[in-house]
Amino acid sequence: MKNLGNLVKQAQRMKAEMEKIQEEAAAKRVEGTAGGGMVTVVCNGRGELVAVKIDREVAGLDDLEMLQDLVVAAANDALRKSRELLTQEMGRLTGGLGLPPGLL
Repeated sequence: MKNLGNLVKQAQRMKAEMEKIQEEAAAKRVEGTAGGGMVTVVCNGRGELVAVKIDREVAGLDDLEMLQDLVVAAANDALRKSRELLTQEMGRLTGGLGLPPGLL
């Protein structure tokens, strides 16, 4: 029974640490770009988009479809970096536990 109590305490500490790491990651920002920097999307560590920056030169183009494609590409780049950031941060918690990627 004592081992079960220790396991529960360990799980509670791990949960608290995971929540702390997620909060810290949410405060961090990553940028994704497309079109050589003509479009930049900023995400936080939770994978939420927080800003979109479009170069004036691109905004004035008549090719709306190209601009939309650049925004999607930049957003996907930022979201990928956001996932990588969270994976790295969670690695601090799980390092040595041998958990498969994406489990948490």
